[in-house]
Amino acid sequence: MVSWFVITIWFEYNNKLHMQHYSSFTHNTCESATFRIVEDFQTKNSNKKIKAAKCNDPVTWFKKYRLNKWDQVKDKE
Repeated sequence: MVSWFVITIWFEYNNKLHMQHYSSFTHNTCESATFRIVEDFQTKNSNKKIKAAKCNDPVTWFKKYRLNKWDQVKDKE
């Protein structure tokens, strides 16, 4: 059975840490989805260095990232 996963990748670019989310519908396990997305990201973005990758189910991802607004940049300058 194929499940839906949301993979979050943290990568370094120009000495700054960035976060990007990917959804995967085509893999059976979270590990295989994460491996494939990380592999594709590295081949397409050779100038960006991956620091971490995490796989979540959609409900957990929504609670962690959307409700807490982790994607929004909060500058206080």
